[in-house]
Amino acid sequence: MAFDLQEQEQIDSLRAFWHQWGKWIAAAVGALALGYLAYKGYGLYRQSQADRAAVVYAQVETAVQSGDMAAIKRGVAEIETGYADTGHASRAALLAAKVAFDKGDNAFARQQLGWVVKNGKEPLVALAHLRLASVLLDAKDFPAALAELNAAHPAEFDSPFFDLKGDVAVARNDDAAARDAYKAALAKLAGDSPERQYIQTKLDALGG
Repeated sequence: MAFDLQEQEQIDSLRAFWHQWGKWIAAAVGALALGYLAYKGYGLYRQSQADRAAVVYAQVETAVQSGDMAAIKRGVAEIETGYADTGHASRAALLAAKVAFDKGDNAFARQQLGWVVKNGKEPLVALAHLRLASVLLDAKDFPAALAELNAAHPAEFDSPFFDLKGDVAVARNDDAAARDAYKAALAKLAGDSPERQYIQTKLDALGG
């Protein structure tokens, strides 16, 4: 089939363009296709990891209910090693820390809470800071407890952080610092918060 001059020029121009840029266009299209496949594959991998972590987390929950500390430690070791980047890992560590603290195993409780601080995401990291500060307060390690309470955290945790700072100050017999901390904790609470009366009671007990 014959082409007129204008059509032939367009065909020649297209051929020249493809000769110069065709391999780069093909490479770009291939890269986009590979990127899409990699993205989809990563999504499936993440879902698979989350599903497996959920199974191990359920096992930890069962061990927590029965108070089986050995099974709890095995479970958290597995989930922290294999699925550290899932939320289930941090929640399992928080559960394990609570049971350990209740059983007097403060070293393991501190280890698990420290793991969440290092590897978790907010708001679980803030919760771990609070619980670790409570464990350190119980051990009378006041400087370390305050260091946890001075850590950066989401604004919605301001009140409990100040409240616990007040408890640390009371334990150190620093009533002035305790008053300031409890007042700051109250200032961060909504007017109808159920925590107001609890903190106000502690503030009133200091007098002044």
